[in-house]
Amino acid sequence: MAQPCFYCSAVDQVSACKDCANIFSCERHLKIHRPSGGCLPLTVISKEGVGRCAIASRDILAGEIIIEDNAAMIAPAATSLVCLECFSPVSGDTKCVDCSLPLCCRGPRHEVECGQMAGWAGERTSSLYLSVAVLRLLAGDSETWELVDDLMDHLEERKCEAGEADWEKVDRSVIKYLKKVGVKHSEATLERAAGIILTNCVSCSGTRGGPETGIGLFPVFSILSHSCVANTRRFIEDGHLVVRASVPIKAGDEILTSYKNPELGSVSRRSHFPTTWFFDCTCERCSDPTELGTFLSALICPLPDCNESMLPSHALEYNSPWVCAGCCFSISSTEAMTRTVNLFKMLVSCPKTCKNMEKLLLQLQDLAHAQHYIVMQTKITLALMYGDPDQADQDSVIGNERKISLCEEIMMVMGKVDPGYSRRKGQLLEEMARAKMAILKKQEMPKLKLMLEMKNVMKLIRETSKCKQFESQEEQENFAKRVEGMMVG
Repeated sequence: MAQPCFYCSAVDQVSACKDCANIFSCERHLKIHRPSGGCLPLTVISKEGVGRCAIASRDILAGEIIIEDNAAMIAPAATSLVCLECFSPVSGDTKCVDCSLPLCCRGPRHEVECGQMAGWAGERTSSLYLSVAVLRLLAGDSETWELVDDLMDHLEERKCEAGEADWEKVDRSVIKYLKKVGVKHSEATLERAAGIILTNCVSCSGTRGGPETGIGLFPVFSILSHSCVANTRRFIEDGHLVVRASVPIKAGDEILTSYKNPELGSVSRRSHFPTTWFFDCTCERCSDPTELGTFLSALICPLPDCNESMLPSHALEYNSPWVCAGCCFSISSTEAMTRTVNLFKMLVSCPKTCKNMEKLLLQLQDLAHAQHYIVMQTKITLALMYGDPDQADQDSVIGNERKISLCEEIMMVMGKVDPGYSRRKGQLLEEMARAKMAILKKQEMPKLKLMLEMKNVMKLIRETSKCKQFESQEEQENFAKRVEGMMVG
């Protein structure tokens, strides 16, 4: 029996990979399996209730590359006016001399829309950026479009339901406007492109090391399904995306990415799935009111003499009442969200000094669980502030010991929902190593103890380095320089 292609399931003109003999591929999709010389360990399957998704074709080690993909389109996606080429903020007077669209520098990206959108008179942010993204996507070659055309657009749901992107506005300000200015593509094609973009794009920057004020469409990466506890991390630079395993993945296990920041609690994370991607997440974390024992959304019961946690009684129901585990007092989901928003307002309005943040922490823990995600964000902010010479009197042994304690707590809690070689783990491990070195330089101790402490610091640095392999070469080099400064400073 003929083996199907690992990517498209075709059986004609399919052959085994000559290097790994583990994958069968048609000629068109062989470069997805071997994009730069190495064999990548994934197979695409169809799964009931999910559609196309990727599974591991063999056991995968943490840190291994799983996918390499090139952008089919990159476009701005900011909330303010930015250059259409590099996505840097610009004033209303900074325009392209040919088409009058916002532009501060020349480049190949803007060439696509420059001749087609001259004299744009529509909205200057979201509608403009989506129009640009549509034209850039449709300007790609046929081989790229073949990969893109396999992706979901959720057009039927978008036209019938109220998603985050109001389809009436998209139709009026993007689709019909592009037709009005003479774009040759049919309305159906423009709608298909817009739906694919709204469903599948991820954040990226317009320039190397720049802020993520843009979106990119990566067709192979877009096959990955979502989980609120992902087993991969992605990195994007210069329109090239690399996905690595953040934890070991067994052969046959699904390869998963996270559509939302895993550090958000379910109370604020889950509501985006049905309005943006038109599905309700029922992963293990979302199904558990405690979010795998982290209590990242748990509030404190407001009744006198009761200090127990309040959680939704039915984790997968958006309108579930929240019930106290001690006295059974309940509040509505709306009230729970209001209280959560108020916690966030307290955080963003707090002056950023260690003294003020410590005071805020005590106030928050009277209202929410000590591991509530906004409490944890406060602890993350504090951990990064302690030991900072710019924070008066905090570059001390006591300040650095507090930093270490906070880092250990944050990694213990967040590691349950963002496991493995996460970006946050790498950041906190480096902070711990720096704090330990600062303490060692201020304290005298026996030589043997000093050697043991230095061994622990080097272990932290090695673990940090494993997390940094997911980041840019520039960041890895900067980390090496910071380690050198840490040791000799």
